[in-house]
Amino acid sequence: MILWANWIFESGVGMTRKDIFQWWEARRLRYNALLLIMGIITCLLVLFTGIYAYEPKMKFEEPNMITVGPFAYGIAANIFYTFGPLIDVIFYRGRPRVKLFKTGLIFSLILTALPSVWAVTILLITVYTGKKL
Repeated sequence: MILWANWIFESGVGMTRKDIFQWWEARRLRYNALLLIMGIITCLLVLFTGIYAYEPKMKFEEPNMITVGPFAYGIAANIFYTFGPLIDVIFYRGRPRVKLFKTGLIFSLILTALPSVWAVTILLITVYTGKKL
């Protein structure tokens, strides 16, 4: 795991613009894998907390958002990921901006986790008050 973390954040020196694009593209699959793992955890938390926190007669999920939402989110995440190498090449320094990559990765993971934070908050409110929504 440590070797993987070192590789994903290492930066080359004296790279061309093409090398910088390749640096970013070499990390896209792992970026998507991390978002997928966080997305699955988020979906499971939302699903299971929703089952507990909502009355059985209430419908807490929107079917279109459950089926189409994750795919649309994945496409949008990859579109925004593409801005990383574009910005990196426009403001070329001869090496990839690792901080830009880390910031984008952390922001994406937090954004992906937000629905689970909401779900756990609802669950805690339900447990505290003893009333389902």
